[in-house]
Amino acid sequence: MALSHPVISFGGSKIAVDVPHLAFVTAIVAWCIWFCRDAWLAQADVENLIMIVPAAIAAGILYVFVAGSCFSVVGHTDNFEARRSLDRGVGVKIAGTMALLAALVIAGPLIGFDIASFVYILATLLLLGERRIAALLLIPALFCIVVIYCFDTILPIPLPLFFAAGGAP
Repeated sequence: MALSHPVISFGGSKIAVDVPHLAFVTAIVAWCIWFCRDAWLAQADVENLIMIVPAAIAAGILYVFVAGSCFSVVGHTDNFEARRSLDRGVGVKIAGTMALLAALVIAGPLIGFDIASFVYILATLLLLGERRIAALLLIPALFCIVVIYCFDTILPIPLPLFFAAGGAP
């Protein structure tokens, strides 16, 4: 099988570099750093940065691990295995979760973040194969309760909610 990743020589070893993934995660972390810096320069208040700075730090930490996995030592180019194609049905699950996330973003302001989040998590669990009734009801409900409580505690702007804080949005 032909090698699809460039190989560099470094210290007597040959290292294969997964350039597409390395470029992708580098672009993501660069955007996170830019966004964090831009938010900091715009308004360096705790209320503005309370979620941005920890997310940027987490992105930087994750970047180190993902970027590190983009490099692998190979003896020679013939030993490097190409990436396996996705199993059957995985592409449908990926597209389905992306569509459900888009539906959550659209439905949140219309029907309320609490209802939209519950339905999104329930639909995602069903799409990914969960069939236990207790898990299908408890996981979305507990997630919504915890997230709505955290948002109400941290954010000065109220969320559009259907059941909590005074009725329909």
